[in-house]
Amino acid sequence: QLQDYQHILQRLNQFIQKHYSQVLLKGILLFFALGLLFFLLILGVEYFLWMNTTGRMILFGIFIAVELFLLFKYILTPIFYLFKLKQGIGPKDAAQMIGKHFPEVGDKLTNLLELANDPQQSELLLASINQRSKQLDPIPFSNAIDFRDSLKYLKYAIIPIGIIALLFISGNWNTFFGSYERVVNYEMAYEKPAPFHFEVLSNNLKALQDETFTIQVVTRGEVKPEKVFIEIDGKQMLLQKNNGFYEYVFTPPISTTNFKFKANEVSSRDYTLTALKTPSILDFTMNLTYPSYLNKPNETIKSTGNAVIPEGTKIQWKINGENTDK
Repeated sequence: QLQDYQHILQRLNQFIQKHYSQVLLKGILLFFALGLLFFLLILGVEYFLWMNTTGRMILFGIFIAVELFLLFKYILTPIFYLFKLKQGIGPKDAAQMIGKHFPEVGDKLTNLLELANDPQQSELLLASINQRSKQLDPIPFSNAIDFRDSLKYLKYAIIPIGIIALLFISGNWNTFFGSYERVVNYEMAYEKPAPFHFEVLSNNLKALQDETFTIQVVTRGEVKPEKVFIEIDGKQMLLQKNNGFYEYVFTPPISTTNFKFKANEVSSRDYTLTALKTPSILDFTMNLTYPSYLNKPNETIKSTGNAVIPEGTKIQWKINGENTDK
């Protein structure tokens, strides 16, 4: 006898399903927007502060806790309601929502449910329930929910997407998102990159023992240090600034020396100046082969740089030196 009323209940359940489907869609958009924004916030804190292992561990813990909270609130909870794993709104709640959306429905749907729950089911009451059910049957309950209303929550994604776009345009994409690796691997120690680095302009770090050697260095980066020092055997000496670069003069006698540059608590790698022994001539000989028309025997002259030699004479030099390649 209550087939029309049962049909109303079925449509109310469909309305409830659609309601929680809309809530889930809204939750997905909010989870994406808020989760991404908080993710960028965490990376931003590490990007600017370069926290230690303990700080990054706390940061990682906060990130996981917040993301799990957002997941539970905006994704899992609507799913629990949608699949009736958790008690949600009932037919009466749905009736009130429909009554607010459709002025012609008003309290009629709520009153119908109250009549149906009346324990005194008389013939007159059943007839009234059927009549009211037929009157409400043409009303499209599901139209009270419009999935397009959920799309307005896309506006919350503008902020994180805008931040990502700015990072990409500014060229800071890799450096900013590089902080993600430091947050995830919080137990590892990372060294903050220096605001500048040293570049040695002298390509060949070899010098003769008895000659002066000038080494030149410049700094590259965002910061230009006012003073640059060279450290040799634990002692620091100020470099002279000359036309935008810094220089230091090694004076003889020069020995093989390890050194590095320092400025604003930034150190370069270790360099080595290799001292070379100065080559010298110990002695030499000249083998002279005279032309045949002189009828003069060949001759060898030792350790002299002065000689008068006839035209056409062939000379073979033999030099004995030290600190030479051959």
